[in-house]
This record gives sequence, structure tokens and C-alpha cells, in this order.
Amino acid sequence: MKNIFTLIAAMILTMGIAHAQNSVENIQNGNQNDVIINQIGNNDAFIWQGDGFTFYPAADEEGTATNNSVIIDQTGSSLLYVGQGINEGASVNSEIIVSQNGNSYADIFQGVLRDAENAYANVSQDGSNNTASVRQAQAGFVYDVDAAISQNGSGNYVSILQGFGGNSTSEDNSASVTQEGNNNASTTILQGSNVAAAGPGSGAGTAEGNTSNILIIGNSNGTNGGVRINQGINGGTALNNIGYILQEGNFNNSIINQGVGNGMQSIGSEANTFQYSNNNMSTVNQNGENNLANVTQD
Repeated sequence: MKNIFTLIAAMILTMGIAHAQNSVENIQNGNQNDVIINQIGNNDAFIWQGDGFTFYPAADEEGTATNNSVIIDQTGSSLLYVGQGINEGASVNSEIIVSQNGNSYADIFQGVLRDAENAYANVSQDGSNNTASVRQAQAGFVYDVDAAISQNGSGNYVSILQGFGGNSTSEDNSASVTQEGNNNASTTILQGSNVAAAGPGSGAGTAEGNTSNILIIGNSNGTNGGVRINQGINGGTALNNIGYILQEGNFNNSIINQGVGNGMQSIGSEANTFQYSNNNMSTVNQNGENNLANVTQD
């Protein structure tokens, strides 16, 4: 039987009691562990599984996590960090599911400075001015992982990083973003890229057989650098990847880069962009062999 760690960090006892402000910290080194957290109010949660989080004094030992899960439900202004298999620990067959309603921040780590296989991360945010970030395969090997982020609201930020930095390798993975709202300035998926500025570590990344999908309904999205899919950029290599962006609305901007940057190449990759309505901008950059670009604007 799995070990289950459940925290109900804030509860409504009566209608006259205000929502609490609480903080949760949970560290698990081992296999078949579950974490379930429900928070209402302005709360923080810090969850580490199967990691040797070296700059966190309470978790300085190596650990490996297999068949672990984290389920988070937060309502209110919330801050969340979840790590599976980071800094000397590995994560296998593990999942993270997050639901946030309010002005929230979620940062998810899987296979950072270590390996992760068959991992799954899903973040759902409802409201404005939210941030959601998923990092998979930083300076490690990640295979068959899936990341999905959905946001309903305006002024939100999304980042999914797979196979980046420190000569990491990312194979047969998928990333998807769904946004409904306006003025979501930055939406980014990176696969097989050197993005040292996005987190600790540096160096090239390799991405092979990956897919990226972005669906956005609304206006003025991607105004800060564009809605971006980067597969094999700045020292990384991308082979047989697929990028897909669909935008419905006005004044939207999309960019797909495949095999772009110093020492870069993309082979057998496909870029698809569909934009519907007016005053939209689409950019596709490909460097390599046997690549396909398909752009439709209506």
C-alpha cells in the first residue's frame, strides 16, 4: 500500500472566519509515496520527492522516488514549488497535478540534475496574473514525459522546458499549453535548448521525437517576445520534432524556431502555425534538413 501524506492546510470552519495564511513543507525520499494538499487563502507549499536538494539543509541526502504522486489544490494567492528527482535523486513513473484559482505561482521540477522517466506534470490556473513553469530534463536524461499547462484569464505567464542545459537529453516527450484570455505576454515551450538563464546549469540539450502544442484564444497574446516554440536552439539539437501553434484573436504573435543558433541543427522536424482574425504575426525559423513549415492565416 502506498504511503499517503495528506495536509489540509486551510479550512473554512464558519462563514465568519477569514481564510488563513499557511505554509507547507514536505520531503519524501523513497518509493510509492503520495502527497495531497488542499489550501484556501494566501498559502505556500514546498514539496520535494526523491531528491537530494543540496541547498536545502533538511534534504541533503540522495534519494530516488518511484511511483510517486503529488496532487495540489490551492484557492487564493498561492506560491508552489514541487520537485521530483532533482540534485542527486531520480524520479520514475511519477506525476504532479496542480489546480490553482487566484493570483498564483507554480514552479514544477522533474528530472533536474538527475533522470526522470515516464513522468507527468499538469498545471491548471484560473484567474489573472498567474505564472506556471515546468522544467523537465535539466542536465539529465528524461524519456517519455508529458507536461500540460492550462490558463483561463489575462496577464499570465507560461514556460515548459524539456531537455535543456548541461548536455541533457529529452526523448519522446510532449508539451502542451492552452490559454484563454488577453495580454498573456510570454508563452514558451523549449525542447533541446541551452537556456542557462532559465535556471541553474548550462550547456547544450538534445531533443528527439518530441511534440509541442499551443492553443490560445484571445487578443494581444505573445506581445513580449511572442508565443514561442523552440526546438533545438543555442547549442541544442532537435531531431524529428513537431511544433504546433493555433491562435484565435487579434494582434497575436507566434514564433517557431527549429535548429537555430550557434552549432545548431534540426532534422526531420515540422512547424505548423494557424492564426485566425486580424493583425497577427507569424515567424518560422528552421536550419537543417528535411524540415517542413506550414503557416495559415485567415
